[in-house]
Amino acid sequence: MTPESTSPEDQNDWAGRATATVVGYVDQVRSATTGKALVASRYAVYATAMLLIAFVVVVLFLILLVRLVGSVTAALLPFVNDGEIWLTYLLLGTIFLLGGVVAWRKKEAVG
Repeated sequence: MTPESTSPEDQNDWAGRATATVVGYVDQVRSATTGKALVASRYAVYATAMLLIAFVVVVLFLILLVRLVGSVTAALLPFVNDGEIWLTYLLLGTIFLLGGVVAWRKKEAVG
């Protein structure tokens, strides 16, 4: 381009071009450095939220299970009075104990 073919606006827009170049480099540096940190922190927040929700769901499920097994045992077995929960604790404790023993034996077999 010769000076005659360029308009005065193009010659005076060096500040705009310099600003665009600086902004472009800043965006590249920011995406290379903080972009990965932002993604990692977003995953950490989502994982924490999912763990908290899963914990609440497990607790509510266990409450439901105790209530359900308690009402079934009280309805089916004549020696368990309504409101007594000892047999429910015994049954669920035995189930969880057996599950723990199985998991413990699998751990020893792998290690």
